[in-house]
Amino acid sequence: MKTNFFKATILALVTIFTISCSKDDSSSTTETNTSGGTTISTWAKFTVATSAGVVKPNYIVMMFETPFSPTAPLPTIIKQVTADANGLANFDLNTLVTTSTPKKYYFEVFTQSGTSYTLKTTYSRYDSDFVKGSHLTTTLLVNN
Repeated sequence: MKTNFFKATILALVTIFTISCSKDDSSSTTETNTSGGTTISTWAKFTVATSAGVVKPNYIVMMFETPFSPTAPLPTIIKQVTADANGLANFDLNTLVTTSTPKKYYFEVFTQSGTSYTLKTTYSRYDSDFVKGSHLTTTLLVNN
């Protein structure tokens, strides 16, 4: 019993230290468009990896407006991105997040087999408030 508790404690500590999260809500980062005006970029970048740091390419990161529950039907998918060979999933949110009013979005990781999806984010659930100009970089931990 003590061994299971010890393993669970170590896993929780590794999870806490593995997740690196930085969020820059400043609107000072801009890019110039071709007509000479400026636009504020809004994005989220996720690394999909195990708690041991093994990146997972081809996993699907889905974005929802409502929390996901494994016991309920899949909510409406707002946006989804497949992780590249380095386990990176980059969300361009410029057309989705256009105001300074915070809106919460939820992110989960899945694999797909045919038309069904299997949830992979069992260690951590991720949600964040976004406003125009938000930048998010973090790791989504998966079970394998």
